Amino acid sequence: MLSELPSEIIYQIATYLPTANALAHLSQTCHRLHGIITAENSRIFRAFVRSRFPSIETPPFWKDAAQALTSRSRALDRNAIIGRFVVPSETATKIGSHEVTRQDNPTLGYRPSIDSYEIWNGQRWADRKEVLAWGAANQLVMRIKQTGARSQEDWLVFNDVEHISSYDDICSLHLLSSGNQYSNDTDVEHLIFGRVRGDIAHLAISPKEGKFEYKQKFMAHGLRLDKTDLISDTNSTLAAHFENGSIAFYHTETNKEQIEPFTWILPEGSSRTNYSKLLSSSLVAVGTGKVENPLSISKITPVGVSAYRQIGIGYLDTNSTSLGSKANIGAIEPLNNHNLTGSPGEVFLAAWDDHNVRLHDLRSPKPYEVSYRDLTDLSPIYSLHAFGHERFLAGAGGEALVKIFDLRMCNTYSYLDAQIPASQSPSTRTTANMKSSTMPSTKTQSSPRKGFSIFLSYHPPPTFLQQTPAPTRSRQRGPYRGPIYTMSSSSPSSPTVYTGIVDGVVQLDFASTDDLTGPQREWYESNLDLGVNTGSDILPRWDAEPFNLAGYERPEEDDSATTCKLRNQRAFADLGPEDVASETHTSWDFRWETLEEPGAWRRRDE
Repeated sequence: MLSELPSEIIYQIATYLPTANALAHLSQTCHRLHGIITAENSRIFRAFVRSRFPSIETPPFWKDAAQALTSRSRALDRNAIIGRFVVPSETATKIGSHEVTRQDNPTLGYRPSIDSYEIWNGQRWADRKEVLAWGAANQLVMRIKQTGARSQEDWLVFNDVEHISSYDDICSLHLLSSGNQYSNDTDVEHLIFGRVRGDIAHLAISPKEGKFEYKQKFMAHGLRLDKTDLISDTNSTLAAHFENGSIAFYHTETNKEQIEPFTWILPEGSSRTNYSKLLSSSLVAVGTGKVENPLSISKITPVGVSAYRQIGIGYLDTNSTSLGSKANIGAIEPLNNHNLTGSPGEVFLAAWDDHNVRLHDLRSPKPYEVSYRDLTDLSPIYSLHAFGHERFLAGAGGEALVKIFDLRMCNTYSYLDAQIPASQSPSTRTTANMKSSTMPSTKTQSSPRKGFSIFLSYHPPPTFLQQTPAPTRSRQRGPYRGPIYTMSSSSPSSPTVYTGIVDGVVQLDFASTDDLTGPQREWYESNLDLGVNTGSDILPRWDAEPFNLAGYERPEEDDSATTCKLRNQRAFADLGPEDVASETHTSWDFRWETLEEPGAWRRRDE
């Protein structure tokens, strides 16, 4: 019998169970199994987390970590998404100068640059401090939210520019957490931010005292800034991509007040690099815009930058829009920047101009391993965000679309260890639209098989942040159809992704309705603390009310006969018992309206 097996064998068996609930049910079988599973501070839950979610770092609250990660995975399986706007409080602390004079009349709203982090500062999973910040034109907006026993929320708005124009817009922002992710709280927040006119600075800001201090300035030598990128590790590196295509690299671990670049990447001739991304502190990927080598990877050393790998168009086997005259990269997302890999930064996703997101592995001789695309929408991709080794989100450059793709599509390749079968030809390629998973899932029921894309079609609500009347285009009553500029998540285990649209930030929480409203709702209210109004009398504590999303199932690439199926969400208050039964049958979160079964087509005049 199972209960009579040695504890080490039970320990090994338990690591193969698909969900945290399965572990809990196993522990309820008998006293002996309960003792084994709960022994040594839930050692089995620690093994479960490390085997099922190997690329995700968590604090050592292993049972709660298992519950949180499987809950998020289950929500992704069911396309369970809650959308809300992040609305700054009108009582926010104002720091700096806020009597400003506008020197131009912008026709478009601001493009928010977003960053966030969270640290555990108590004895439970629920005890966390989350910091969210974004650039709202010339202003810096910050929310500091403490959950758990000392629940609290504070807002601040910072600006130190009195005569403003679009050149004063904040175009990059990086929060500097306190080094050790699980260290104690601090009253001072540190960040590096940059304005379009070329000012890049390290700022220390004290929300409680209402004070700020510039710690360091990164010298830009008069160049206008496009974006910056930061890798925080033992050799923290800041990369600044300027509008003329040049890229400067700075050391941030220094006590100097003025920091000069230690090396540059300069455009060749009349060419202009259109995109860059730090893959690690020693690797940088650059979209050159050239046809012969549109994606160039270089090594960063203390003495300069050296070529490492180039990926050309001729090896991509693209069958859609030709990349011959459009060799641009829109976004890059590193996948193995965690402590379990021996080669951080060598695996990444890249969004190409032919509407494909390709997974590249520099350890492989092939130019790419898998490609993902949405054949229904051919907008460029502006942003990417990965959920561990399960899925990734792609923010489109139009139609307010966030696309969900499954990283586990290909059963011949695993980027965690680059296990590429010897029998696979170097020319073999895999193109993936999100189908059923071929790797072990964290749920036992079948998931929705089609790929899914959601519309963030709502305009942000007006807030006190707006210093000038909204542009004419923003005042139109139609749905939002603009880009998804940026994405940020506060930790690898967070169920929340903050997405930047024109003039606002949308919070997307990946949490299943039956988790938030079911028998274990107290665990979710205490430990996730999403502040969602699920139809009870309790009002949301943190942000605006959830709005109903819409989305469509993407047909598979070889399916030319099926049309997209549009789905719409319902409010929590409109759900009933029949919806629970529907979810059990369809495996969709029951906020999504059930689709009617397609009927057989037949002529009516026969």
